[in-house]
Amino acid sequence: MRKNFMTGVVFGLLVLLALGALRYEAGRLAYRLDSLNRAIGRYSMEETALRQEFSGLVAPIRIYSYCKEQLGMEKVRVAETILVRPRDGALTAESVSEPVRGWRARVAWILGEGN
Repeated sequence: MRKNFMTGVVFGLLVLLALGALRYEAGRLAYRLDSLNRAIGRYSMEETALRQEFSGLVAPIRIYSYCKEQLGMEKVRVAETILVRPRDGALTAESVSEPVRGWRARVAWILGEGN
Protein backbone atom coordinates (compact mmCIF):
# COMPACT_ATOMS: atom_id res chain seq x y z
CA MET A 1 0.00 0.00 0.00
CA ARG A 2 2.79 2.40 0.82
CA LYS A 3 4.37 1.66 -2.60
CA ASN A 4 1.13 2.54 -4.41
CA PHE A 5 0.83 5.75 -2.39
CA MET A 6 4.40 6.80 -3.23
CA THR A 7 3.82 5.97 -6.90
CA GLY A 8 0.68 8.11 -6.86
CA VAL A 9 2.51 11.02 -5.21
CA VAL A 10 5.38 10.84 -7.74
CA PHE A 11 2.90 10.56 -10.60
CA GLY A 12 0.94 13.55 -9.23
CA LEU A 13 4.11 15.63 -8.94
CA LEU A 14 5.08 14.74 -12.52
CA VAL A 15 1.62 15.77 -13.72
CA LEU A 16 1.88 19.08 -11.81
CA LEU A 17 5.36 19.66 -13.24
CA ALA A 18 4.10 18.95 -16.79
CA LEU A 19 1.12 21.27 -16.28
CA GLY A 20 3.43 24.00 -14.97
CA ALA A 21 5.71 23.62 -18.00
CA LEU A 22 2.70 23.83 -20.32
CA ARG A 23 1.44 26.93 -18.50
CA TYR A 24 4.86 28.56 -18.77
CA GLU A 25 5.05 27.76 -22.52
CA ALA A 26 1.52 29.14 -23.07
CA GLY A 27 2.48 32.38 -21.29
CA ARG A 28 5.69 32.69 -23.31
CA LEU A 29 3.79 32.16 -26.58
CA ALA A 30 1.10 34.68 -25.55
CA TYR A 31 3.81 37.27 -24.83
CA ARG A 32 5.44 36.59 -28.19
CA LEU A 33 2.08 36.84 -29.98
CA ASP A 34 1.38 40.15 -28.27
CA SER A 35 4.76 41.57 -29.30
CA LEU A 36 4.17 40.40 -32.89
CA ASN A 37 0.75 42.07 -32.92
CA ARG A 38 2.30 45.33 -31.69
CA ALA A 39 4.97 45.11 -34.42
CA ILE A 40 2.27 44.48 -37.04
CA GLY A 41 0.40 47.55 -35.80
CA ARG A 42 3.54 49.70 -36.02
CA TYR A 43 4.34 48.44 -39.52
CA SER A 44 0.75 49.00 -40.62
CA MET A 45 0.87 52.62 -39.45
CA GLU A 46 4.26 53.06 -41.14
CA GLU A 47 2.87 51.59 -44.38
CA THR A 48 -0.06 54.00 -44.26
CA ALA A 49 2.28 56.96 -43.76
CA LEU A 50 4.53 55.79 -46.61
CA ARG A 51 1.55 55.33 -48.93
CA GLN A 52 0.38 58.87 -48.17
CA GLU A 53 3.88 60.23 -48.77
CA PHE A 54 4.15 58.28 -52.03
CA SER A 55 0.81 59.53 -53.31
CA GLY A 56 1.95 63.06 -52.55
CA LEU A 57 5.20 62.53 -54.45
CA VAL A 58 3.56 61.21 -57.61
CA ALA A 59 0.80 63.80 -57.71
CA PRO A 60 0.89 65.64 -61.05
CA ILE A 61 1.00 69.08 -59.40
CA ARG A 62 3.97 67.98 -57.29
CA ILE A 63 5.85 66.74 -60.36
CA TYR A 64 5.01 69.93 -62.26
CA SER A 65 6.20 72.10 -59.36
CA TYR A 66 9.45 70.14 -59.04
CA CYS A 67 10.16 70.40 -62.77
CA LYS A 68 9.44 74.12 -62.78
CA GLU A 69 11.28 75.09 -59.58
CA GLN A 70 14.19 72.66 -59.42
CA LEU A 71 14.84 71.91 -63.09
CA GLY A 72 13.87 75.27 -64.55
CA MET A 73 11.49 73.76 -67.08
CA GLU A 74 8.77 75.87 -68.62
CA LYS A 75 5.42 74.97 -70.04
CA VAL A 76 5.41 74.71 -73.84
CA ARG A 77 3.22 77.36 -75.37
CA VAL A 78 3.34 76.24 -79.01
CA ALA A 79 4.19 72.72 -80.08
CA GLU A 80 6.00 72.41 -83.38
CA THR A 81 6.42 69.41 -85.64
CA ILE A 82 9.63 69.03 -87.58
CA LEU A 83 9.59 66.75 -90.60
CA VAL A 84 12.85 64.85 -91.05
CA ARG A 85 13.43 62.94 -94.26
CA PRO A 86 16.01 60.14 -94.27
CA ARG A 87 18.80 60.26 -96.82
CA ASP A 88 18.74 57.78 -99.69
CA GLY A 89 15.53 56.16 -98.46
CA ALA A 90 17.46 54.15 -95.82
CA LEU A 91 14.57 54.03 -93.38
CA THR A 92 11.63 53.45 -95.66
CA ALA A 93 8.78 51.16 -94.76
CA GLU A 94 10.22 48.43 -97.00
CA SER A 95 13.49 48.35 -95.06
CA VAL A 96 11.82 47.52 -91.72
CA SER A 97 11.39 43.75 -91.68
CA GLU A 98 9.39 43.18 -88.50
CA PRO A 99 8.15 45.29 -85.57
CA VAL A 100 10.17 45.61 -82.38
CA ARG A 101 8.88 43.42 -79.54
CA GLY A 102 9.61 42.80 -75.86
CA TRP A 103 11.58 45.19 -73.68
CA ARG A 104 13.05 46.87 -76.75
CA ALA A 105 9.61 48.12 -77.73
CA ARG A 106 9.57 50.39 -74.66
CA VAL A 107 12.87 52.02 -75.58
CA ALA A 108 12.56 51.81 -79.36
CA TRP A 109 12.18 55.57 -79.66
CA ILE A 110 15.57 56.00 -77.95
CA LEU A 111 17.29 53.40 -80.11
CA GLY A 112 15.72 54.74 -83.30
CA GLU A 113 13.81 51.54 -83.98
CA GLY A 114 10.12 51.22 -84.59
CA ASN A 115 7.27 50.43 -86.91
